[in-house]
Amino acid sequence: MRLLSCFTDEAGAQDMAAGYYLTALVFHDQSKELAQYIGPYLDRLSLEGLADIPFHGVDLIHGHGDYEGISPEKRKRHLIAFSMFVRTLPITYRVFSYERAYTEDRDRLEARLRKDIIDFVFDRLDDFRLYDRVAIYYDGGQEAVTASLHGAFDYALARSAAVYKPLSHQEKRLAQAADYLCTVGLAERRYERGDVSASYRRFFGTRRNFRQNFLKQVRRKLA
Repeated sequence: MRLLSCFTDEAGAQDMAAGYYLTALVFHDQSKELAQYIGPYLDRLSLEGLADIPFHGVDLIHGHGDYEGISPEKRKRHLIAFSMFVRTLPITYRVFSYERAYTEDRDRLEARLRKDIIDFVFDRLDDFRLYDRVAIYYDGGQEAVTASLHGAFDYALARSAAVYKPLSHQEKRLAQAADYLCTVGLAERRYERGDVSASYRRFFGTRRNFRQNFLKQVRRKLA
C-alpha cells in the first residue's frame, strides 16, 4: 500500500486579524526513508555546537520559546542549518496566501481555502491517485486546514482516501519543515510589500539575498 503524508502549518490568524493568512502543505512519500537526511543534519548541528531545537520560525526570529537567551548570531546559524536540511528532504510543498482585503472573515477564508485545496488536488489528480491513502498529520491546530484537506482528498479521489494521524518523532521533522516553508512564504510576502522588519533583515538579509538564498532554493520543491 502506497501512503502519502501531508503536513500543515499556518501563519497569521483565520479571522484575518493580522491582515493576512498563509498555510503551507508539505507532502512526503512514506516509501522514502528520512533517517539518511536527519543524520547529516544532526551531525551539522553537533559540529557547529548547536542544540537540536525543534524549528519554529517565529520563535527563532524573535528569540522566544526554546530560542530564548540564544544570540541572534547563533539563531541565524540554526536557520541556515535547518534551511539546508529542508533542501535535502524528499518532499514537495505548496503555500496558500490570503489578504484581508480579499478575504474579510473566517467563513470566507475557509470557503476559499477549501476551494483552492480542491483545485490544487484536481490539478494533480494523476499524481495523487498513485497513492492508496493520504495521511494528514496534525498537532492539535490548523483545524480548518486539515478539514479542508480531508474533504478535498475524499472528494477528488472519490473514496475515503484521507486519514488523520498524530505525529511520530521522525515525522515531527516534516511538520517543522512545513513551519519553515510557511516562514519563508511569510517573508516573501513581507519583502514584496516592503514591510520587512529589522528582525527579518537580520536573518534573511536584503530582498535579493532572501530570494537567492532562501526562496529560490525552496521553490525547487514546489508541488
